[in-house]
Amino acid sequence: METAHKKAFIFRELLQRLFTGRYRFGERIPVKDLSEELGVSKQPVMTALNSLQERGFVRITAQVGCEVIAPTADEIEDFYRMFAAVEGVIAGLAARRATPEELARLAEINQQLTAVAPDTSPAEAYRQINVLFHRQLHDMAHSSLVSSRQQANFELSDFFIVQTCGFDAHLHLVAEEHQAVINAVASRDPERAAVAARAHILSVSDSVAGFLRRHQRSR
Repeated sequence: METAHKKAFIFRELLQRLFTGRYRFGERIPVKDLSEELGVSKQPVMTALNSLQERGFVRITAQVGCEVIAPTADEIEDFYRMFAAVEGVIAGLAARRATPEELARLAEINQQLTAVAPDTSPAEAYRQINVLFHRQLHDMAHSSLVSSRQQANFELSDFFIVQTCGFDAHLHLVAEEHQAVINAVASRDPERAAVAARAHILSVSDSVAGFLRRHQRSR
């Protein structure tokens, strides 16, 4: 495997493990064991872990090792306030710039959520459709720089959801919240669109931070 491909593979593998909950909040990630498992030297593993640290997933401490972050509920709420503010900017831009065809596609994606059957892995199905919805919204903003920065926030949000309440916890709310965003963008009212998008992200924050607080109190 070529070096660049090897590093990309290791990064994707570790990210997938984080997204599936294989590594939990506060858990150590042993570099030596990982390198042996993946059949590579420590260097590409450390390169991948450094990239994950830059994105906020792990923390590397010299002479100690690497561990998955373990944010408090307050820290998670702070993250979602920032996340919601940027999503509001994107929705406001979409209200100004989206074409009718793009808006129709956004509504079509949201309709797919109603077809998610509760007995057929709804969490993963929800996650995939949710990614499509927000990527479409971001495309409608026609601001690639802002959208690319927000994508990293979405990855971290998905990670927080997996580590806490799970995607099922928000499934009964998401289609309605998405529809509010669609209606606001369709109205061509940037402020209304921004408010709807922020409300949707902060609703997720309530589920994630609320779960974490309840879990911490039960310990």
